[in-house]
Amino acid sequence: MNTKTITVAQYGIGPIGAEITRLLLTKSWVKLVAAVDIDPDKIGKDVGEVIGLGREVGVKVTGELGVKADVICHSTGSRLRDVAGQLKALLERGSHVVSTCEELSFPLDQKIREDLQQVARAAQVTLLGTGVNPGFVMDKLPLTITSVCQEVKSVEIIRIQNASTRREPLQRKVGAGMTTAEFRAAVDSGKIKHMGLRESLMLVGHGLGVEFESISDEKIEPIVADREVTTKYLKVAKGQVAGVHQTIYGKGKINVSLELRMYVGAEAVAADRVIVKGVPDVTMEIKDGVHGDRATAAMVVNSIPRVMQARPGVLTMDDIPVSFR
Repeated sequence: MNTKTITVAQYGIGPIGAEITRLLLTKSWVKLVAAVDIDPDKIGKDVGEVIGLGREVGVKVTGELGVKADVICHSTGSRLRDVAGQLKALLERGSHVVSTCEELSFPLDQKIREDLQQVARAAQVTLLGTGVNPGFVMDKLPLTITSVCQEVKSVEIIRIQNASTRREPLQRKVGAGMTTAEFRAAVDSGKIKHMGLRESLMLVGHGLGVEFESISDEKIEPIVADREVTTKYLKVAKGQVAGVHQTIYGKGKINVSLELRMYVGAEAVAADRVIVKGVPDVTMEIKDGVHGDRATAAMVVNSIPRVMQARPGVLTMDDIPVSFR
């Protein structure tokens, strides 16, 4: 497929933004025109140096976006209320926006969603929240699998992720190395929580046309290490917290359950599973699971050509097709 050159700006160059930028630079159909970050240590440097390419690419990191781009890849935060102002300003520039903000994958705050909807439609551009989870493994993929069923009674979605291979902020975000008391205190204060699980549940329900009669609270429990685990960034002693076990489910005409286990030392059991009970029953397993950081960058970049062709407004992954591009 011949894709015309698309001008792209990267907004936010943390670990995920850097991964997205590295991938953008490999695409013949992308012209990177800007890289934006608030970190004074990054501003003014060539983005190739900042993302560890070992070469300059001719784009310097700036504190604000100063050029027009067809598409802006946005990766600065997980909570929609924290980044809504940024998203609105980027849409007002007349650019399509693909964001890794987890809560944008299926916006539950109706006021923010409506504000962004109005801005996007007025500017005739598209806003999409995507990634690997939410965005694919626990929502888009299960929905796709149900398309071969004549009848669906329940969908069980299980993601067991080996956090040992992931970036340091994520290892710490799942509580690795804490005591169970520290873990529970961090959960109570909102510091430990995989963002987007409720959004994935609601996206699956919406895609299946189901109004859930009841939705459980998210349950967040520690996974305790049964042996010492050492990663590139930290050491977890036996008896300390290795990671997080998070669940949520919706009951209705079709029951949907989501279970996420993300912890260091999960090498032997890591996998992504979807179990559909219906006609016919369908069970899918991806051994070792999909690598979160790499796959998130891939989802963002591979979505760009589809977003260029999509209708204006706030869209979800249920609204667009996806494939490697």
